[in-house]
Amino acid sequence: MHDQTSTEKVAALTVLRSGHWFRGLSDDLLRRIAQLSVTRVYPRGETIFHRDDPGDYLYGIIAGSVRIFTQSSDGQELALNTHPAGDIGGEIAALDGGVRTASARALDDTTLFMVHRDALRALMLDEPQIALHLIDMLCERVRWTSHQVESAAFLSLAERLADQLQVMVEAGGGQLPTTLRISQSELASFLNVSRQAVNGCLQDWQRAGCVQLGRGSIEVLDLAGLRARAVKPAN
Repeated sequence: MHDQTSTEKVAALTVLRSGHWFRGLSDDLLRRIAQLSVTRVYPRGETIFHRDDPGDYLYGIIAGSVRIFTQSSDGQELALNTHPAGDIGGEIAALDGGVRTASARALDDTTLFMVHRDALRALMLDEPQIALHLIDMLCERVRWTSHQVESAAFLSLAERLADQLQVMVEAGGGQLPTTLRISQSELASFLNVSRQAVNGCLQDWQRAGCVQLGRGSIEVLDLAGLRARAVKPAN
């Protein structure tokens, strides 16, 4: 049991080192956060939490992927984001003690580490550097949200779609080629446009050799190329 627990803490530490929210903190502080974590496994399709559930922990994805979504009163789902392995989520509710703003489901067999809010807050009081770091990250999130609002108002669909693909590639480590486990319908939901409009851009980029479309996936081959075509669409 000791070896298994040690392995789980090492896996949590690896995600903390690479994940956006804690990247840049000292290794000593990251190790202390990892020591607070517990590991949970969710089979593909299982709900991790529902919107309005208590937000009592943040999580990091050791393996698998997580779909963030919201649901209308008639049961229609709207995809908001997809977190790949190595990403960290659930931070907003975990930090302010509020409820979950959306639901989460395992897209694959998924292993998460979780850090309870009370334990994290106690560590932040002991190590204010963590709190200052998270304030910086939250400010960055606000700037990103402002950029998204501006993009929706002023950028073309192709430019917004290129932005979204770049964000997802960078979240997965930034290496090309990279395969994104996301459907065209989900991308359309992110951008609040029709699937047909998204498909038109992707088909153009596929013909140009920038992406390769699969069933429920998009392989990004050339970010610079698709961005150039997004800014100046081919005739």
